Amino acid sequence: MFDQHKYRNELLKKYLLIGFVTSVLLSPIYYKIGINYLAIALNIFSLLMVYLFVNTKKTDKYIYNSRFFMITISILFIIGFIDGNQEINSMFFILLYPIASFSIRGPKEGILWSIVLLSILISIFTLFSFPYNKYSFLFFCVAYLMVSYLLYFYRYYEIMMFKSINEELEKIVKERTKELEISNKKLEKLASTDDLTKLLNRTKLNDSLENEINRASRFNHIFGVIILDIDHFKSINDTHGHNIGDKVLEEFATILKTKTRVTDIVGRWGGEEFVIICPQTDIEGINKLAEELRYKIENNSFSITGQITASFGITLYNKGDTIKSLISRADKALYRAKDEGRNKVVVF
Repeated sequence: MFDQHKYRNELLKKYLLIGFVTSVLLSPIYYKIGINYLAIALNIFSLLMVYLFVNTKKTDKYIYNSRFFMITISILFIIGFIDGNQEINSMFFILLYPIASFSIRGPKEGILWSIVLLSILISIFTLFSFPYNKYSFLFFCVAYLMVSYLLYFYRYYEIMMFKSINEELEKIVKERTKELEISNKKLEKLASTDDLTKLLNRTKLNDSLENEINRASRFNHIFGVIILDIDHFKSINDTHGHNIGDKVLEEFATILKTKTRVTDIVGRWGGEEFVIICPQTDIEGINKLAEELRYKIENNSFSITGQITASFGITLYNKGDTIKSLISRADKALYRAKDEGRNKVVVF
């Protein structure tokens, strides 16, 4: 994003450099023509430029540095104006003042600095007798105001342009950030989703089991696990081919998604095996859910293959269980259901 302070700090460095070079070049001339106090003022001014230039390395000091600079050149221009021996030169150099004030202090503060200096010069001209031609001074005031007017609007529209650019950049960044977040969510979903069934994959199921075990261990919650397996799925692949087998898995997954509860966590464990994690559910509730799913699968007409069945093994979390011990018990219940004729729910 565009940093106006940094931009103005760089401008200030240029003004300090110009101020230093100019004062070093002009001071010998003023010594030579006998205006020693103005030459000394230029020497002091050049030292202050060096001090401020070194200080500009600290960008957080920009406001202090820029206002210090404005004060020093204000004093220098007033001294030059009071001298009066170099009428054209004095007023010519003072026309540079609005350029500096608007460049490094912006339109709002720049107009204030410019008006204050002009007011001081008019007061000095009015109250004291100077060799300046009054018409020359009048033309100078008009030129000074014209320069200030033009610079004010130039800087104002420049800042508006910078703000517009910043807003546009911020909008682009927000859009890109949003796109990135959406992409990350898609990637996260892809990383945690089974490509075929669109259920959670085994990695995500393991993460969910770990979370449930931690919750149960910490807060004494209960939860259970169902492992279910499509009966005789190998014969479906052998008879109808893997494409039809995939179609059966997709339809099977749809039943699990639509017939389980919102709080249940459903995923594909591998092959034709699926896992359902049931938070805050006792053994009666898990058994009831498993029987409802078994009944729904048995009575569903699958594409091409017609009726199929599934066997279920269920278990409840016991204190001290790990993912391995929990799944192992559910697996034993599943194999018992297979051994007892399939299309059954067995509790371990």
